Amino acid sequence: MDDHNEEVPERPYFGSYLKEFRLKNNISVESVCEATKLSRYMVVSIEANDRGALPEDVLLKSFLRNVAAVCGADGDMAVSLYLEAYPPASERPVEKSKMGRLCLMLCLIVCLTGGIAFFFKFS
Repeated sequence: MDDHNEEVPERPYFGSYLKEFRLKNNISVESVCEATKLSRYMVVSIEANDRGALPEDVLLKSFLRNVAAVCGADGDMAVSLYLEAYPPASERPVEKSKMGRLCLMLCLIVCLTGGIAFFFKFS
């Protein structure tokens, strides 16, 4: 009888994925820095999955693709792994402001008052 309880290997974090390719291809951190124009701090932070030290998503995705290209890894896979670890914040619906409601109420009152005045003036 087959046992279907085989463990699925855990997907690596984005930085670990890139570091693995860099080491496998004998590429130094300095070489990555030179090729990508990123600081050593940035490359080390990426490889350490240190989200707090990294820039906003738009810029970071570009950095991940560039580092991946230098290391021989798949840039889209690196970005995908990043997004799995740090999904984008869901967009919240825009809440109507209290000022907008106040303006709407004032407009209704003015229109209603004008309509009543018009009705009594011509009755």
